[in-house]
Amino acid sequence: MNLPKVMVTGGSGFIGSHLIDALLPDHEVYVFDIVPLDKAPNLMDAKDHPHLHYTVGDIRDPAALRAFWIPDAEVMYHLASVVGIKNYIADPLTLIDISVIGTRHLLEIAREYNTKVLFTSTSEIYGKNPAIPWDEAGDRVLGPTSIDRWSYSSAKAVCEHMLYGIHRASGLPFTIVRFFNAYGPRQNPFFVVSQSVYKALRGEEPLLYDDGKMTRCFTYISDIVQGIIAAAKNPKAVGEAFNLGNSVETTMKEVIETVIQETNNGTSYRIFDTQKEYGKVYEDIPRRVPKVSKADEVLHWKATIQVREGIRRTIEWARKNEWWLEDGRNT
Repeated sequence: MNLPKVMVTGGSGFIGSHLIDALLPDHEVYVFDIVPLDKAPNLMDAKDHPHLHYTVGDIRDPAALRAFWIPDAEVMYHLASVVGIKNYIADPLTLIDISVIGTRHLLEIAREYNTKVLFTSTSEIYGKNPAIPWDEAGDRVLGPTSIDRWSYSSAKAVCEHMLYGIHRASGLPFTIVRFFNAYGPRQNPFFVVSQSVYKALRGEEPLLYDDGKMTRCFTYISDIVQGIIAAAKNPKAVGEAFNLGNSVETTMKEVIETVIQETNNGTSYRIFDTQKEYGKVYEDIPRRVPKVSKADEVLHWKATIQVREGIRRTIEWARKNEWWLEDGRNT
């Protein structure tokens, strides 16, 4: 039986690897990633799967991307990006190149073959818009361009503008999903939940940024993946953007305290002063809350796993996967 074909960029990453796991049973999955397969621990369980086809390449190289392209693929799941505040503060230019230039190359090829694109965007799009909760048509309210943290929001927004522009000019089918604080097994340990689990299980103190009163709507990885696939498969989603997020608002401090309770390792937390560590290139967002009715109504999707349960699952996985807790992982 011929299985449907799909493409994935950024498949070695946290979300990409979970998406691949979900797709492999019923699809031929063609992955394009800058990380070699033997250097991709997130794919260790999938690397020998007969439906996995893996190509190493840089999305900024249009010739490599064109050589990889599968013309009869049903959809391109485009996840390739630089993630993590510390990474785009350290090197915003690379972030912009990969996000904007890489996506521009990808969309030119997608337009040629009329390949549907599922673009993974971010809740950072909304910046610090005070009109909570944010719906998909909400305003973008950002700080000055001298603040490097806004480079990620701006780069993803440019990609969204390109998608809408190409769609209106040529009819290219696309759907955008905007993630709200995805977390779970395999995530690099420099995000709130993963960093806290990583440090607590190593007997170290998790980092609490400033006073910990900032709120987020943490969304477990299995919910995120189900939302991605639902958006890619639903014809009513073409030309639309969707928030994929939990509707429950939680403070950073509450999350870290939950990790400490669930690991029961006798650790406490340590205050991380962002102004001291990052200086003027960083600015935090007080609240980040999605309006999720559109995903519910159109995709029949909503987040079902709440924070404590998701943290428990993440801790259970981490305890069984010592490679993730090894020295050097938090780099």
